[in-house]
Amino acid sequence: MSTSDWYNQIETSVANLTSKGLLNALEKFDGKDKEVLSNLFIKKIEKNKNFRPLVFYIGYCLAKGKFIPIDSLSDEEKSIIGDVTASIEAENISTYYVNHYIDQKGDIKDKQDEKNRVLAGILSNTIAQNVIENTSLSLDIKAELIRLINQIDMDIAKAQIYEVNVGLFSNLEDFKNEEDFLKIYFERCRKISGQFYGRSAEMGYIVGSRNIKETNDRKKIEQFYTEMVTLLQYANDIGDYALPNMHSGTAEKNFYKDYGSDFKNQRLTYPNYLLLKRVEDLNDKELIKSILSEGFDTHRMKDFMALMNKLEIFKDCFSLLNSKFNQEKKKLWLRNSELRKLISSSVIIIRSNKLLTSIKKVMV
Repeated sequence: MSTSDWYNQIETSVANLTSKGLLNALEKFDGKDKEVLSNLFIKKIEKNKNFRPLVFYIGYCLAKGKFIPIDSLSDEEKSIIGDVTASIEAENISTYYVNHYIDQKGDIKDKQDEKNRVLAGILSNTIAQNVIENTSLSLDIKAELIRLINQIDMDIAKAQIYEVNVGLFSNLEDFKNEEDFLKIYFERCRKISGQFYGRSAEMGYIVGSRNIKETNDRKKIEQFYTEMVTLLQYANDIGDYALPNMHSGTAEKNFYKDYGSDFKNQRLTYPNYLLLKRVEDLNDKELIKSILSEGFDTHRMKDFMALMNKLEIFKDCFSLLNSKFNQEKKKLWLRNSELRKLISSSVIIIRSNKLLTSIKKVMV
């Protein structure tokens, strides 16, 4: 079996457990409650693959000191893994609802739909905690897992506060220089995404070890995936400019993602920061002004991509990404083993971002 087939088989096996856990959680609701919740829950179950559950399982195996085939686990252990990873995905669903509400996408039907989405976000976060409370894990481990879920939620909220209050075009001059901006911007990427995956790996380690004690391996796996996925969030911010026909799309991302949404919401991602700092030509400034007031159309998309290439923004964004990625991947400390191979395969998935591949197609 090739490495990719082996990796996919593991990812699918974990996903099956997670999907079962999500379905069990959803089936506890009925009527309007279930109707409000079902949108993203059903899409998550149908998609049946998410990276966080795999990262959780990597942490689980690390605690055991080796890779463990899922088929060799007891039914009770599979159930626990399925429930805790379902809890992690329920928390993720909650963040999608909140992000969607903050971004105010055009597919919100009416005020009632808007209210339902806010309520679904609150319910999803509550479900994330309830699922853990109902497992057969010991009280101290359940308390630690719920603490981490709450910490995930808190950090994402802090990142969202940055997005709607600090990291805006209007605050461009509040950053002393590019270095100052990047420090604050990467902390936002870490809070909105990186820490979620790092804590997923940490939760896996806790369940695998059945111990809440801090260890070097627990700390290292949490930090490794936190920093790797912080770079993935940065990469997705570049991928915000992948043209609509380039998106393969996933159920939950299509729920709120559209071309240039960070630009339209006037958010200071690194590509947008460079654009505002480098643009000087009056015609180019007019193009930016017209997009901000009227949005993108096919013609403006083409002109905008040409401008980003002219100012070498994508080129410099990729250069920083490659530098930081190569720096972080050297921190994989394990000796050669099946577990190291699994982690290395997951890193390849992080690096081979489809939206980045799409952006490269239009770089000149």
